[in-house]
Amino acid sequence: MTTLRYLIPLLFFLVFPAVPGWTQPPAESPPTEPAVIQAIRIRGNRTLPKRALWQEMVTPRPHFFRWKPPPVFRPEELAEDVERLKEAYRRAGFYHTEITPEVVESLGAVTITLHIQEGPRIRVKHLEVSVVGAPQLQTTLAEFVQNGPLARGEGFTEKGFDQLKKEIVGYLMDRGYPKVRVEGEALLNLEDNTAAIYMQVWPGPWARFGPIRVQGQQATPEALIRRALRVHTGEPFSLAKMIASQERLFEMDLFRSVNVTPEEVPAEQTDIPVVVEVTERKKRSLKLGAGYGSWDQFRARAVLRYRNLGGGGRTLEVGAKYSRLDTRIEGSFLNPMLLGSQLDLVVNSGFLRRSYPSFSDRAFYSRTLLEREISERTKVYVGHGLEFARPFGVTDLALELLRDTTSGKLYTVNMLLWGLTRDTVDNPADPQKGGQFFLLGEFAPNAISPQVQFVQSTIEARRYQNLGPKHVVLAGRAKFGLIPPIQGTDQIPIFRRFFAGGPGSMRAYRLYYLGPRDLAGNPLGGEALLLANLELRFPLVGEFRGVTFVDAGNVFYKLKNTDVGQCKYGAGFGLRYQTPIGPIGLELAWPLNPIDRKQDTMQVIFNIGHSF
Repeated sequence: MTTLRYLIPLLFFLVFPAVPGWTQPPAESPPTEPAVIQAIRIRGNRTLPKRALWQEMVTPRPHFFRWKPPPVFRPEELAEDVERLKEAYRRAGFYHTEITPEVVESLGAVTITLHIQEGPRIRVKHLEVSVVGAPQLQTTLAEFVQNGPLARGEGFTEKGFDQLKKEIVGYLMDRGYPKVRVEGEALLNLEDNTAAIYMQVWPGPWARFGPIRVQGQQATPEALIRRALRVHTGEPFSLAKMIASQERLFEMDLFRSVNVTPEEVPAEQTDIPVVVEVTERKKRSLKLGAGYGSWDQFRARAVLRYRNLGGGGRTLEVGAKYSRLDTRIEGSFLNPMLLGSQLDLVVNSGFLRRSYPSFSDRAFYSRTLLEREISERTKVYVGHGLEFARPFGVTDLALELLRDTTSGKLYTVNMLLWGLTRDTVDNPADPQKGGQFFLLGEFAPNAISPQVQFVQSTIEARRYQNLGPKHVVLAGRAKFGLIPPIQGTDQIPIFRRFFAGGPGSMRAYRLYYLGPRDLAGNPLGGEALLLANLELRFPLVGEFRGVTFVDAGNVFYKLKNTDVGQCKYGAGFGLRYQTPIGPIGLELAWPLNPIDRKQDTMQVIFNIGHSF
């Protein structure tokens, strides 16, 4: 029995391996890990920037933070990307572009290099526009397209071809042709790399604006809405004026939505009715904000706004602001179309406390103005101003030089006010083009202001010019102010004098330190002000923008002392991040001819918003 017990297992192993289907399964090989992407490089691109090429690709790039896992390499995605990039170059006018991918693998990681040979670019050799049914437009349109995106000799792009058609449509729609139609073709010769472009234009009938219908308003008077419109019955049809009407209505801050649209009419009708549809905003709104500046440090603001107060489009705004340099509580009231006229009543009052290097002051002020728009985006005003001011903390050395200033004295100033403003900027938070002009005047004669008499005038002009590429803007400002004493006043008190230096004026110099100073170096302010600023703003990456600037100016003791040769100069550069409410920036500025070489050194400026 013992021998049989060992014999049976032996026979089992000898017999069953010979039976079909009873083979031992092979050992499994360990699974191979997919390769990961270590780096992607682009070489040879000269026309299209790398940022534009990255946006065309689906192959993921390695993370900037190396501790994150690298993306997996998929050859099929890389092959698709090569075709995508070739298509991007074709859209830019390069039809002979060759892209060769090079993949180097080491220890399960690949480095991808895309070698690009752009080849020659297709250029516009012939550009012809024919107008059907309106021969009087032939010469005008021919001249217009020569300055368009596809002028002769320029590179051909599909985007430029489509843009040219849109510009022709926009050009004629702004000149009374609302039913214009444009068709075109581009014939490409890939042997000599040229393009012949042919455009056909059907202007349609010339038209005027017909009846204008306003709907959707509840508390806002229709007359106020119509006053803001740039479209008027009987005028030539203009798409630009319809868009301008929408912008003007939005600027009133009374409406949540605005649509100015033409009505559908038969093809032969030349009077185009217009519908203005508005949706009013909430009656009340509250805005809270906080920030930090290198000069005023922590700052906070709260604004409560009432719209259509009692109807009539009236608005009331009450706000408070706090910072180390300026604390105030103020309110403003706007009553448009006063008593049915074209005049707007504007009342602004408040209490404030300001801190300067050589003094501080507390004041109550009130201004009552009558405004009227005399042309598009141009207003004039006249009115009255009242101010109670008490300067305190004035240094003894300053009082020796400013003998008409008494520390702790309550001054009363009554003024007649006048002014003119013009604003044509396209975007107040981030201007790309347009300008602003301010002419402000104050007259305080002895008849109404027995304590202080003066005539103050301030002229300021700003200009913003886009230099071609998106967000590349040259911005400039010039400002001149004077406040000579008249009648019984020999010298302007310190709280009414001009001060300059710091953000918003001369960034390379200490806050308010420009101009005359006492023996201890404390600023005294002046009766004349001269400023000039020049900035170049340009995009960097994403929403980051760069800026370089030059500032010039000074404050002068009296108007007769004004001397351009005594101006101070500063220069610097900075980095700004664009937000919906304006840029947040950090700037470095250096004085070029400092007041005091030991104290006037590099200034670091952190602020919200553009300097001007």
